[in-house]
Amino acid sequence: MSYLPDSSRGILPYWLLLTSAASVYNVFQSYTTTWQSKEVYAGRSAEMTPLASRIFGSWTLTAAMIRTMAAYNVSDPTAYHLVMGTYIIAAFHFGSELFVFKGVKINRASIPVFIVATVSLVWTYNQRAYYLGL
Repeated sequence: MSYLPDSSRGILPYWLLLTSAASVYNVFQSYTTTWQSKEVYAGRSAEMTPLASRIFGSWTLTAAMIRTMAAYNVSDPTAYHLVMGTYIIAAFHFGSELFVFKGVKINRASIPVFIVATVSLVWTYNQRAYYLGL
């Protein structure tokens, strides 16, 4: 099991790896179809062009890379702050799309996105001092 991150100090590294894996799935679907993104962004009738879907997939791949790197280097301040940044950006993006731009509706596709972004951000914020030895 040496390919898994060290969890001797807690399971946050596994969570980061799990969210990375979910993101990689989302990258593949973003590059091959738009129907799942359409469900998140204002339901099935959302205007999701193939280009917009691929751009979202590229951002998601970047976030997945950062999260994977942080899973294996959870005590590195740079990696830790970058991974927190990915969750801040995700929470801001989806929150502003829901409340300001009205591009996201609460439904079965968007609820998991909000839960993962919120839980991950709160978890990394609350555990920051522990993992970074502050």
